[in-house]
Amino acid sequence: MGLFTVPEARAELARLRPVLDELVRLRADAAELAASLRPGGRETALGGMPEWKAAQARLDDLMTTVQRTGAELKGFAPLLIDFPAELDGADVLLCWLEGDAELSWYHRADLGFAGRRRLPDKVAVVTEEIAAGLFDGIAAHYDEDTFHGLVADALVDGLGCTAPERVLDVATGTGVAAFAALRLDPGEVLAIDLSPGMIAQAEAKAAAHDPGKRITWQVASAVPSPVEDEGADAVLCASSLHFLGAAALRDWLRALRPGGRVGFSLPLASAFRPSEAFAALVPTDLKLPETEDDAAELASGAGFTEVTVKRLDVETEDRVRSVFVVHATRP
Repeated sequence: MGLFTVPEARAELARLRPVLDELVRLRADAAELAASLRPGGRETALGGMPEWKAAQARLDDLMTTVQRTGAELKGFAPLLIDFPAELDGADVLLCWLEGDAELSWYHRADLGFAGRRRLPDKVAVVTEEIAAGLFDGIAAHYDEDTFHGLVADALVDGLGCTAPERVLDVATGTGVAAFAALRLDPGEVLAIDLSPGMIAQAEAKAAAHDPGKRITWQVASAVPSPVEDEGADAVLCASSLHFLGAAALRDWLRALRPGGRVGFSLPLASAFRPSEAFAALVPTDLKLPETEDDAAELASGAGFTEVTVKRLDVETEDRVRSVFVVHATRP
């Protein structure tokens, strides 16, 4: 197989996360089962010989899945995965070791693990295909975070009570805001996302959450959105504008009919700590807000009127999560 770019390797690693998590869990199960089968071994609730054989077979499948991507599985305990690449004209291996939060290391192909060095901060531009792969990698577990639903409810609540004929939900993810918008009794909702994995998760939930089939799901770029000029009565964007940039605000102004409403949310600048892979997606033309006035200025500066901003704070087990929820009107 060919060489990976750094963004491609990071996207592939994101897609492999569920595989690697299962591999680590089964590795521990197999070790415990093997120990129990030795003479004098301690009995385990995990089972016996059949369960050990099943675990071994599944481990083989998972390791094959890793290697089919073009990555090289160099270590099993701990996991060590290399992605063949080229950096500054030299053949290298982008190196991920179990426990690493991100793919942040490389070594020359002729040096091995002892030659590991940190990757430069900026190594490549992220394409839409790579960005989609990163979000595909988190789609299966996206709904486990209930914070998304709270943000979606706040966005929909701020649109008002008038039933919009057409709602555009930009960067819909698994459709949380699109489903929330149904309580406004819209004529239709167009929900778009760059990630096929996210859209697939949304469509899987649609039978239960959208029995009337008012939502149309589409894999599409957010900017420009696939909506004609003045083709929407309302636009929603839950916690994604910081990945889309200022061009998205201008596109929403284009897509909305006069008097149409937009609702979007943004993290606080001081609290935004993306992983290295997702940090590479953040454009430089939109400054994250630190205050409500900063957030309001983003909307008014783009040409919106009747701007309101509320800060949403949600206390979780280990921290307080905060976003600015912004609503505005297309003049």
